[in-house]
Amino acid sequence: MVKRIFVIFAMTIGLMVSADQSYARPTELPPSNDRTDVVYVSENVVTLVDYINNKADIVDLQTKITTNISDGSNTILDVKVIKNPQKIVLLQKGNGNKISKTVFSFNGNLISKTEIALENAGDKIRWVAPTGTTNERIMVQSNNSFSLYQYPWTKPSVSYNAKIVDMGYESVSVMDWEFEGYPNLAIKYHAQGIMRDDYFVKMVNLYSKNETSLKDFNSDFLIKTSGNYLAALSSYTYQAIPGNVIRPSANDSQKVFRLINKSTTKETASIKEVFKQDGDISGWKTELINGQVFVGDLLEHTWSLFSQEGAILLNKQDWPKNGATKFLYYNLKSQTAYFLDYSSGEISIMEKPSKK
Repeated sequence: MVKRIFVIFAMTIGLMVSADQSYARPTELPPSNDRTDVVYVSENVVTLVDYINNKADIVDLQTKITTNISDGSNTILDVKVIKNPQKIVLLQKGNGNKISKTVFSFNGNLISKTEIALENAGDKIRWVAPTGTTNERIMVQSNNSFSLYQYPWTKPSVSYNAKIVDMGYESVSVMDWEFEGYPNLAIKYHAQGIMRDDYFVKMVNLYSKNETSLKDFNSDFLIKTSGNYLAALSSYTYQAIPGNVIRPSANDSQKVFRLINKSTTKETASIKEVFKQDGDISGWKTELINGQVFVGDLLEHTWSLFSQEGAILLNKQDWPKNGATKFLYYNLKSQTAYFLDYSSGEISIMEKPSKK
């Protein structure tokens, strides 16, 4: 009897130790191109934000040196780059409504670390750098509510209700948003109906209260801030769809990128391309990095590069590893493109000289 009790006790202790070791050293999941953001830092440096594993790494594209700057136990909320003075600002979720703000130099050296206690940490945040006499700000989204905070962070200085009621849909929800500085807020919505999914953007001036909706999208898309502009870029894989659903057709020219002036809410530039449909995977992938627009053809495994104003820089280049890599940046001086290769489960940088 005593022996049996001892065996059970030993097994219990073993399970507790095993569980503790598993918790202390969690296994990373395979990273994904689609769940990794590329933040431009300088000509040869980017920050990769892996949202699957909650990692932020500064990567020198030439030396291939990678410097991790994140605390893997805390959710990454935002990463911003300041040019003058040169800083990388990383925001991560802390305890309760607290946010951890860590500032690094461009080479990854720690400059400062502080905690910000907000009234409500919300679902998603955007950090806004100080300008002139205006202190740093944080925009917080909680469902349909947007709140702009600044020191001492106790109550919002500006609030906005983004709820939309449209009887033509069963539901309309906030899917994404961009806020680089007051007063311009851009919100992407997902509208769902019977056998129908639509996406559109609403441009909001928080000062004048003017609102403009842009609805001529035939597929899902991403929105990104690019200086004084909002960029909308689509990526799509051709697939079978019901007859009443509006989606891209291989017979048509696709508007894969559009540039929208935040102040006027007018489209100032766009990029259109035609993509053939054949086999299992056909369609396109669009990326925007520091004013460079990458457009990849999923069928042909080629890519072209444009300026965000729509001028073509490179045409029909070979896409490394048949499109399994992620575009990072094209160096105009060395005429070299850099790609992220995750095939090993780790960060690997590939160089690809451009062809004439």
